[in-house]
Amino acid sequence: MLSRRSMLSATGAAGIGLTAAACGSSSGDAAADGPVDLEGTDLSGEITLLTPDFVGDARPELDAMIAQFTDQNPEVSVTVDQVAWDKLNEKLSTSIAGGLVADVIMSGVGWTPPFAQKKIFAELPSDYVGGLGISDALLSSCTYEDKYFSLPIGMDLRFVVYNTEMFEAKGITEAPTTMDELAQVGEELTGDGVVGFDLLTKNIRQGWIHMLYAFGGTLFTEDGLASAMHEEPGAQATQWILDQMDKGAIDYNLQAAEGQPTPFMQGTAAMQLVSTADWETWRTMSPELMEEGAVGMFLLPGGNGNEPVMFQGGTMVSVGQRSQNQAAAAALVKHLMTPEMLAAGNAATGKVPPTTDFPETPEITDNLLTAFALEHLDKAGAAEGGSPAWMEIRGNLQPIIEGCLTGQTDVDKTLADMKSLADDAISRL
Repeated sequence: MLSRRSMLSATGAAGIGLTAAACGSSSGDAAADGPVDLEGTDLSGEITLLTPDFVGDARPELDAMIAQFTDQNPEVSVTVDQVAWDKLNEKLSTSIAGGLVADVIMSGVGWTPPFAQKKIFAELPSDYVGGLGISDALLSSCTYEDKYFSLPIGMDLRFVVYNTEMFEAKGITEAPTTMDELAQVGEELTGDGVVGFDLLTKNIRQGWIHMLYAFGGTLFTEDGLASAMHEEPGAQATQWILDQMDKGAIDYNLQAAEGQPTPFMQGTAAMQLVSTADWETWRTMSPELMEEGAVGMFLLPGGNGNEPVMFQGGTMVSVGQRSQNQAAAAALVKHLMTPEMLAAGNAATGKVPPTTDFPETPEITDNLLTAFALEHLDKAGAAEGGSPAWMEIRGNLQPIIEGCLTGQTDVDKTLADMKSLADDAISRL
């Protein structure tokens, strides 16, 4: 039987597919192709910023950042359109259909090829992007047809944390560096009410994608026009998870109720695939985890001799291709990407700057999860997306993965279904 989580995932997938399809019916004239001009002067007029970030207490910091921009450009006014992440795709789809797309758009990792292909995101100058000091691993999510259409502005990065006391109790002195070692450690830590490795609590789809990249796979071919997720690394990643489930070291049903501590925070999981955003959750629910030495950290090891890999989520920022005031929009993006604004924005949102070149900010530098992520930005190569068809595929991928993890399908059928899903969506581009 499917769990309640599976049923919700399948229901949500249908909605995502509909909103993604709506993108194809957008109207309005696109601006001329080619990189935007980031050196505009004597700027004036009105622009709109669409953002899913800066909610609650973080909003005043965004307002302050924009105020600095308008102080420097007094003839420009900026209107903020804020929408929750789970409504962002729908918001973009609706605005495209109505021909009223924002001038500056914040979106998610994996969203760049779909919206660049539809000429919603404008191309950015490669010399400017190359001078920002951002790792190629992060910039890999910013391209479409070898051109830049977005910039990473605030990252949510994922790696593995472990309970140091549990490691010490089992005589484990070093973090695992291979998938075989991870499996062995997970099995050793399992028992007495503790599961070795919580891989699935954060997001099952993203957890599987992280594993896919660890085994050397990708979701799509380099041009984004064919599926690659069904190939051998996908089979190995899926089988590795199933093997650990058979041993009890990974538990599909191990999860926390909404707003409650995760199994790792409760002490019922020895290791967890964690996101940097969890630091604030720890602060309110498990402050003991924030103490130096309480938690160890390591990158998800590579399989088949591959390098360890960190998963990248977060927020990207783009200039709207259909903006009627593209010069001012580009200037705002350039302003938001300065070291000072990256520090202020990420301190407010609890995210990770895409570069280590920023002024010291306690909210960032005192965050041990963020500090670890900043040391390994060059390893953040695992990511969603890679095809213009991704927005249609992503919501329907998780039920396929869950079907395998719950024993409804085998690995071969799961991979075949993934390929069919991708081929069908790509055929409509």
